[in-house]
Amino acid sequence: MKRRFMISLAAIGLMASGMAAAQSDWNMPWQDRWAWYVGASGGQSKFRSDCASGFDCDTKDTGWKAYFGGNFNRILGVEVGYADFGHMRASGGDTEAQATNISLTAGVPIGERFSVFAKAGGAYSHTDVSVAPLTGVATGKKSGWGSTWGVGTSFAFTRNVLGRVDWDRYKLDFVGGEHDVDFLSAGLQVRF
Repeated sequence: MKRRFMISLAAIGLMASGMAAAQSDWNMPWQDRWAWYVGASGGQSKFRSDCASGFDCDTKDTGWKAYFGGNFNRILGVEVGYADFGHMRASGGDTEAQATNISLTAGVPIGERFSVFAKAGGAYSHTDVSVAPLTGVATGKKSGWGSTWGVGTSFAFTRNVLGRVDWDRYKLDFVGGEHDVDFLSAGLQVRF
């Protein structure tokens, strides 16, 4: 798992650096284009897990996230965030999940106000599964490292206030093994 994660992270870094090197306005991280931002979003999470037959099943819930980050230049950046995915109801019980992540970002501005971006990194999650005892589903709390990646777009309402839409996939560590959680969110971002 760690090897796959590191290889993926290195490939994304190489791809992003190649895109950035092709730009005429490439600046190193310590030059004048460093830009900080903070943001918050809300949306729908989807736990990608099977449900035991004969039980109520709802794999979607409302979630939220908060994040901060910085851009080295117009292309590359780094972002740290926290996401709460809400509850999944399945197999006669509940599943909860939260994650803290750090990701490298690579974006492409399209005009003065619009941009698209991709991100990938690691996520440290805390999960809690509590279900009916006779279902055969593993229960308990677990914390551990996983991966995350996603894509998004932003639109600048003003120079410092942006609207942002993200789709993220988190691979989280549950007692019964790893499962994916998808998160589609929209919110506001403020640049400094």
